[in-house]
Amino acid sequence: MGTIIHGANGGFKGKAGSVIGSSWKSINYIKGLYKKRSKPSSEQQMVQQEKFKTLMRFLLPINVFLQIGFGRKNTEKVTPINAAFQFNLKQAIRGTYPNFELDYAKVSISDGTLYGAGTLSVLYTAGELSFTWDTGVSENFKTYGDDLVYVLAYHPEKDEFMSTPNPGTRANGEINFIVSDHLQTGSVHTWIFLSNRSKTRVSKSVYLGEVQLD
Repeated sequence: MGTIIHGANGGFKGKAGSVIGSSWKSINYIKGLYKKRSKPSSEQQMVQQEKFKTLMRFLLPINVFLQIGFGRKNTEKVTPINAAFQFNLKQAIRGTYPNFELDYAKVSISDGTLYGAGTLSVLYTAGELSFTWDTGVSENFKTYGDDLVYVLAYHPEKDEFMSTPNPGTRANGEINFIVSDHLQTGSVHTWIFLSNRSKTRVSKSVYLGEVQLD
């Protein structure tokens, strides 16, 4: 049975007859009950489903980063992970059905107008990944030493992500972390992006390339 929200003229929550009421961000929604499909999916639908699986398999484990990187994207209508999905769907999937794969160089972890960190690099030595960037700040571009720096590495063979427990800062110019023993083979794909201290502005993420670990 549905529950009326905010009086007779408001929305409702729960099931009522053939519809379900719900709300998100104070917006009320009504949708029909799910009906079991009687016809098989079309080829176009199967293509979209396979693209969805390919991309969401990558995005779901890094939702904590997407909450920051896409946290300001049309938040009244979509969640950050859905905003990231829509953004990457257009650019980051290559191949033909059913053999889709991600083009890691085109994957975006964040998108925004905050000025980036200039010259960037990533190196792997003695079991440790080291990310470096420029430390310069600018009043004109509203960049400050306490801007936060996020780094991410993905090991496709192991299907695992790596990062630091806490972000660095623009003023640090460098951040390092030890790669677990079981991941010290093959290669990783790497990204970096920044946000201001309040996380209300973010930069575009930068793909730093593929780094060999052995």
